[in-house]
Amino acid sequence: TADAHKWMLGPEGVALFYSRPGAREQLQLSQYGWHMVEHAGDFERAEWRPAASARRFEPGSPNMLGIHAMEASLSLLEQVGMENIEAEVLRRSSRLVEAILAEPGLELVTPREPGRRAGIVTFRFSGRDADFHAGLYRQLMGRGVICAQRGGGIRFSPHFYTGTDVLDEALRLALELARGLP
Repeated sequence: TADAHKWMLGPEGVALFYSRPGAREQLQLSQYGWHMVEHAGDFERAEWRPAASARRFEPGSPNMLGIHAMEASLSLLEQVGMENIEAEVLRRSSRLVEAILAEPGLELVTPREPGRRAGIVTFRFSGRDADFHAGLYRQLMGRGVICAQRGGGIRFSPHFYTGTDVLDEALRLALELARGLP
């Protein structure tokens, strides 16, 4: 499974799910609806049997708007190319890692080794508690810096299209705001 709204640039409310055909019967159904039956749309049929296909896990009406938006997002990712996206994401996260390591008073939570890096970079201010980081998170979000409060610190997750100037400004703003917090 994979939700669409994060790294795949799709809308919320849509996800991808794959099940090996042989495993479908082993997975317990927890929702039931008209779309998941073997003969979907045959409302006169008295027998009810889950579909043999993966549609058995789709109980309600498909989110067609979300599906079309997801298709557009995946088309963009294919057009740019996954190798290019990976390289750009890693370049941006490495830039953040190096800037954090160079800044006194910051601790990198993310692994330092290049082979263990991804598009998520988490850091914290040395000697500061969760309340401090919660306050910093709220201030950053209030200033339009999209981030998350995770791992006892602040998480930035730049994608391939995030400008390096945006990353530099986000970190500069975090440092500036931190100076004003108790």
